[in-house]
Amino acid sequence: MSSLIKTLLTPGSRFGVLLTSLALMLFLPFILPVRVESVLTPVLLTVVLLSSLSAVADTRLHVTIGAALAIPGCVLIIVSSAGGSDVLRSAADVVAIVFLGYATILILAFVLRARQVDLGIVLGSVCVYLLAALVWGTGFALMERLHPGAFAVPSVDGGTTRNALQYFSFVTITTLGYGDIQPVTPLARMVSVVEAVVGQLYLVILVARLVGLHTALESAKRQR
Repeated sequence: MSSLIKTLLTPGSRFGVLLTSLALMLFLPFILPVRVESVLTPVLLTVVLLSSLSAVADTRLHVTIGAALAIPGCVLIIVSSAGGSDVLRSAADVVAIVFLGYATILILAFVLRARQVDLGIVLGSVCVYLLAALVWGTGFALMERLHPGAFAVPSVDGGTTRNALQYFSFVTITTLGYGDIQPVTPLARMVSVVEAVVGQLYLVILVARLVGLHTALESAKRQR
């Protein structure tokens, strides 16, 4: 049992679990029927929160802070998805944004502290990128709920506005700019621009760092 726990807490394993849950959370809603999607999305978001908690469980402090955010977030998501009010849904989104933002910062710090590139670093880097897109997508959904009309969202073909805005988040962070969904209010536009800038800076800076670490390691090996 102890060896299994140690294996699951290694960076490669724990980030692999988180990456799998993120992939399911971000892509399944686009291919599932609406009735299944509306039930499964809150479940998958809960799984992402728990996976994120496991991914940042390096110290007792991180576990304590993470649990204090993740557990109430899971409860709020489940309660609000069972027919709760907009207040509960908004509260669930706020807690999810705070916790996922916290998890993203901790994983990014782990990646930036690395002195060599391995599987854990690569998976952690991808997790940071996907978590950032999820955080912004959740933020966009919250903005639209609090201020209807903040985004011009066309017909979503039976899907939910939340998933449409999650799609918009990916389009924005990758700067594809399809233009089918547009931010309307000044705040929505500002947050969208920030996401696009952060997404591009992250890729440029992180890839340069990983390539530099890998090159330095290979050079050191050849000199031995």
